[in-house]
Amino acid sequence: MSKRTIFTTVTSLPPSVTRDTVMETLRNHVEMIDLNPLVIERHPIKPPKEASAEEYHCVWYEITDKVAYIPGNVVFKACFHDLPLGLQTHIYAPAGLDIKGKWTLGGSLPGEPRQPQELGVGMPKEGLWLREDVDMRCNFLVTGFVKKSTVKAHGQLVDRLVEKAQLRERDSYNARLVNQQRHISSSSYGVPSQWPESPEHPPSDMVGGTSPYQSDSMSFRSPMGSPLMDADPAFNQAYRQSLAQPLAEKPAPLRISGIPEGRAPPYEQHPSKLKLPNEKPPVELGSYNPKAPVELE
Repeated sequence: MSKRTIFTTVTSLPPSVTRDTVMETLRNHVEMIDLNPLVIERHPIKPPKEASAEEYHCVWYEITDKVAYIPGNVVFKACFHDLPLGLQTHIYAPAGLDIKGKWTLGGSLPGEPRQPQELGVGMPKEGLWLREDVDMRCNFLVTGFVKKSTVKAHGQLVDRLVEKAQLRERDSYNARLVNQQRHISSSSYGVPSQWPESPEHPPSDMVGGTSPYQSDSMSFRSPMGSPLMDADPAFNQAYRQSLAQPLAEKPAPLRISGIPEGRAPPYEQHPSKLKLPNEKPPVELGSYNPKAPVELE
């Protein structure tokens, strides 16, 4: 004789756990199966012939459990169906055992409006919570044992889920903190926090505003302080060699015969701009005046 049993379990989630982290785990069916301590094997299968029309398009698995006090293993089929705020499962086990489960994520985070909670099931007044509703049908002789095993196994599943969610939140927080420090450090040097990729200059993880476009310990920068993007390799080699050479000595002043030393132009002036004694200024083209007197030397 089959007996129907309905029970609900609600678990409060730590403040550090977000909705996205929990929903990511609920949507990962393989992970949800592996978090169950009774499972020793699982693999996906096609929908069985006896599946109903609405369950035919769900995701199906064949799962093997190791249950205490039962010789051998228990092999059964289960389907998974994603919901907007959770997950729905249906297990078809031997001996007429039929278990329908529904996982729901609810509650409110700090700063969010608090919604009215259902009475009589121990719903938390604040924070996020994970609720499991189980509708089970099995032989009345084993109902107590199956319920006890299910509650214990799913309790460990939730504990593992929460612990994994906290680890993910920790890793995500540390990654955001490192990226923020990189951005602040890069901004202090006036360079972008992310660099475009180049086949000849692959990006690397560098902190402190250092350009990834560098060779050995040298970083090439333009006069404005930004890296020379997509620089030619030949130019880089020549530029590196020019920096390695010592600076040339200051050239001696240019001396021109016939000009006193004190009146010699500075050496920086180009020779084409030097003016010699009694030098005639250049005549502009098209400005020749035949009436103007011509001075003969």
